[in-house]
Amino acid sequence: MCTAQSLNDLFIKAFKSNPCSMAISEITEGKYIEVNDALLHTLGFSKDEVIGKTTTDLDIFVDITKRQEAIQIMRKKGYLRDFETRVRGKNNQIINGSFNAEFITIEGKTYLLTVMNDITAKKQLEQEVLHVEKLNLIGQLSAGISHEVRNPMTTVRGCLQLLMKKPEYSQHREYFQLMINELDKANLILSDFLLIMKSDPFYSKYSLKCLNEIINSIQPLIEANSLENHHQILYNITDTPKIMINEKEICQMIFNFVLNGFDAMPSGGILSIKTFRQDNQVVLAIQDHGSGIDKTVLSKLGTPFLTTKDKGTGLGLAVCYGIAHRHKAKIKVSTGSQGTTFQVYFPIYNIDRPFHHLKTN
Repeated sequence: MCTAQSLNDLFIKAFKSNPCSMAISEITEGKYIEVNDALLHTLGFSKDEVIGKTTTDLDIFVDITKRQEAIQIMRKKGYLRDFETRVRGKNNQIINGSFNAEFITIEGKTYLLTVMNDITAKKQLEQEVLHVEKLNLIGQLSAGISHEVRNPMTTVRGCLQLLMKKPEYSQHREYFQLMINELDKANLILSDFLLIMKSDPFYSKYSLKCLNEIINSIQPLIEANSLENHHQILYNITDTPKIMINEKEICQMIFNFVLNGFDAMPSGGILSIKTFRQDNQVVLAIQDHGSGIDKTVLSKLGTPFLTTKDKGTGLGLAVCYGIAHRHKAKIKVSTGSQGTTFQVYFPIYNIDRPFHHLKTN
């Protein structure tokens, strides 16, 4: 039979060696009286920085009301299970944590024993899966739109052109032309929408290309737009391995990112285009020096028809995310008051499995 002392020693050993982040803290203020190495490693603090400090002192919880919410649940149920909230590490690194907790008694006083699992990677994977599901749904809608909407529009446009040529309508030709122009605008929006999940064989033609060659090919177009908007372009193009890409689509992706960057900056702003290799990936980074993206919009980037522009359609970024999806590339966004950077991570061509990562929908 285990003695009280042996049980106490066993608890201490399990607490200190547990791979999950664990802490013992006061209930009301959240003052830490003991933490294990796993928690210190996860949050980036030293033990001296934590012991005797409260969660408020250390600014642990991103939403300071979440701790009180957890305490209320514990007072009602007597325990806490799978309570998810975001916490902040020493270097302002945001971590998605899943908390479990129990009340424990030490020397006659009740404390909180909490266990936190880092589920940041899980949350990121869930977001990626959700985004792919949205793209697949959009792809299904696109097929219907192509047939049900564009064909009637083509018919209407043809009829308007025919009527415009009749002598009896000569005095109304400007109105016919206006209607035709509006139909062309609507058709262009539909074309962009269909590009989000394009399945036409033309868009399945991939070739082994250097990303720098693609940028050089559209540089005159980029420069022309920069002059029109009085912006400056900085290039930091380095030698990178070739990647398997669809040249037409990647040109469009780069140009869309550039135009978004121009729109985000006042006249005279500086936009930088950078390429580099990172491990087994080639990275394209396009950075503007605008005011940044609002946090409420950040999580919704890539959603069709989402725009903060007065005259935008909200399809430019959606097209970029669709192109990235087909190339098995990932888009990462960092933003702040000094500007926004879009980074696209392309997998490097694998000579042993050359087409493994290019299964298009």
